[in-house]
Amino acid sequence: MSIRLLYLLLLIDVCVGVPHTSKKIDQIKNLRKTDEKSDDIVIIHLNDVHCGLQNSVGYDGFALYRDELKEKYNNVISVDVGDHVQGGAMGAISDGEAIIKIMNKIGFDVVTLGNHEFDYGLEQLNKLGKEISSNYICSNFCYKKNKTSIYEPYKVVEAGGKKIGFIGVVTPLTFTKTYLSTLQESDGSATYDFLTTNDTELQQTVQTHINKLRSDEKVDYVILLTHIGMDVEQYTSNGLLSNLEGVDAVLDGHTHLVYNTTSKDKSNTDIHISQTGTKLQSIGKLIFKTDGTILSETISNVPEPSNKEGALSVTRSNANRWVKNETYNFIQEVKDEYAEELNTVVGKSDYELIIKPEDSSDSHSIYCRYRECTLGNLICDAVRDAGQADLTIINGGGVRNNMKAGNITKGDVIETIPWFNNIMIKKVKGQTILDALEFGVRNCPTASGSFPQVSSGVSFDLDTSINSTVQTDSNGQYVNITGARRVSNVKINGENLDLNKIYNISLFEFVSNGGDGYKMFTEYDVDREALMTDTDAVALYIQNNLNGTIPKEYSEFQGRINIVNSTSDTNTATTTITTSSPTTTSDNSNDSNISPYYYRKSNKGISTGAIVAILIPCIVAVIAAIILALVCKSSTSAAAIPQNSSFNNSVTPNKQI
Repeated sequence: MSIRLLYLLLLIDVCVGVPHTSKKIDQIKNLRKTDEKSDDIVIIHLNDVHCGLQNSVGYDGFALYRDELKEKYNNVISVDVGDHVQGGAMGAISDGEAIIKIMNKIGFDVVTLGNHEFDYGLEQLNKLGKEISSNYICSNFCYKKNKTSIYEPYKVVEAGGKKIGFIGVVTPLTFTKTYLSTLQESDGSATYDFLTTNDTELQQTVQTHINKLRSDEKVDYVILLTHIGMDVEQYTSNGLLSNLEGVDAVLDGHTHLVYNTTSKDKSNTDIHISQTGTKLQSIGKLIFKTDGTILSETISNVPEPSNKEGALSVTRSNANRWVKNETYNFIQEVKDEYAEELNTVVGKSDYELIIKPEDSSDSHSIYCRYRECTLGNLICDAVRDAGQADLTIINGGGVRNNMKAGNITKGDVIETIPWFNNIMIKKVKGQTILDALEFGVRNCPTASGSFPQVSSGVSFDLDTSINSTVQTDSNGQYVNITGARRVSNVKINGENLDLNKIYNISLFEFVSNGGDGYKMFTEYDVDREALMTDTDAVALYIQNNLNGTIPKEYSEFQGRINIVNSTSDTNTATTTITTSSPTTTSDNSNDSNISPYYYRKSNKGISTGAIVAILIPCIVAVIAAIILALVCKSSTSAAAIPQNSSFNNSVTPNKQI
């Protein structure tokens, strides 16, 4: 703002007789600072993108928003909290390399591991770790024998004269959610570990790193990047925090929820903790202000940019989105490299096979995780046929997306099961099958990735009124069953399950190796392999067995899993997830509760007398303004107010839950 314009405003202020002129002068002088960049430190973060390259906000929207922030702030740090290379066709078909290429184009400063970064194997993970420009950090992925970290446990970033220490932590249950449980030393002990030997091993290790950052690195802030989640699983991010001191903020992931709240640390201090959902449904924004204040914000839609040069307006998820044109085009170029293979048509369907509500990204809402689901039925039948087996059991968490009606491409199939798991056939006793089903349903009606889906000819009853007596170890793996069972009336191809009979069972390699806790299957050697992946099995089943058209029966429930004595009909009802959280209210009468981006007008009216009282001075002011305008030129700019940002202090799963 020019000095002449400042004087003009002051002249008008004096002419109209507004009181407290000295205060107004200070306020106007402060306006000069709006053209200067802020020295606040801004951290924008993502989690669980799962190959959602251009879903919702999109990587291109993230890039635009980051550029906009850099126009206003001197210190902007980009962070990813894991699970980026897996979860969609682009990641699966390139073993994650296409995703890393896009992330490098954008540029991330700090990236930690999620459990799905391990899906393509350790050798490929090491390759991706070398390719990603920021390098991975993770404090609790280590060698079992000496507890030496495989990756650097933390990273220090300097910004605005401050040092910020980031510590990466991946869910300890990664051991059962990946093939790593099968890697063993010559003495039979596990090669790798995620610090689960006892209840305190993880927290003690993380606290050691916090202390080192404070004492040796002399950091000003410590931020945990926890790919763990505030959830019902055995390990939680807020549970870890409650045993730690010296943490300034927690950026969370893994459970695909959106929340922006606080949780207590060991000293009973409220610490900020947030998560941004999945597939780029939102961006997290953490601000360390120069006065020591910490603010947090969730961006569900990138605001219209002040400078539209280089920006592009697109429509996604029924909303207008602003994205960075350069990044948008780059993503399209990467997609084009794989388009021919992904667009190959393998069949068609007149029915959409639905596993979750439209546009839902919450893993709790996926039907395959707590009941029979139609797409799960199709996949199980395909896997059983590929292995020419008696039956198939898959983990419901392996089914990831709806299968649309119309032409079905290879890319569509990969989106539903993006794993490229080999299919293993084992000979197992009927007792093992019963134990596997009992283990899989232990959390029902709470959604769980280990919930079983079964092939046609298999059916069983599930009584959720019986408390589960399944016992698991510290890694979440099956140990035994100590009491009453929830599963009964198991049928295999029309006959009662024979506990002593040997059955041929066709399994995802992941489940065969004890993935999602199915350790009972690791007691058996592989009898043979189907020599195809799960994706190929589904595509070939549609082409050959179904003659290229998915029949109506796969759009309906087939009575494979019958839930009895439950409080609701879970074949038709949806599960409600209730998360305990502090309740907050907005009091607009208190400026301390107003977001920096909140704009309000006074509700006070103005009297006729007041209008008359200021009318003459206003005329004088206008004349003065005209005269001054003739001898000087001025320009002003107004800071854009993000209309789609929101501050809140409560745990709020996304609206589709």
